[in-house]
Amino acid sequence: MNPTPMPHLTSEEIELWAQGILGAARAMHLADCSLCRAEAEQERKVILELAQLRRFAPSPDFADRVMAKVRIPTRSGEFTP
Repeated sequence: MNPTPMPHLTSEEIELWAQGILGAARAMHLADCSLCRAEAEQERKVILELAQLRRFAPSPDFADRVMAKVRIPTRSGEFTP
């Protein structure tokens, strides 16, 4: 009698695999299932490409410059800076 095949990995399980913390039983499914393996490898590729992106942060005065342009309506319908 053939064992019941395990369901394919979920997105969450593929993320666990990418983090190196996927459980052994599910890792065995991944090793045997070409469909799940292809999806996991695609996920790994995306993670590696995202890691290559340049990191940046807004300038220290960013919030002040944004807030200087915010106009708040008053009861009369006029705007105050």
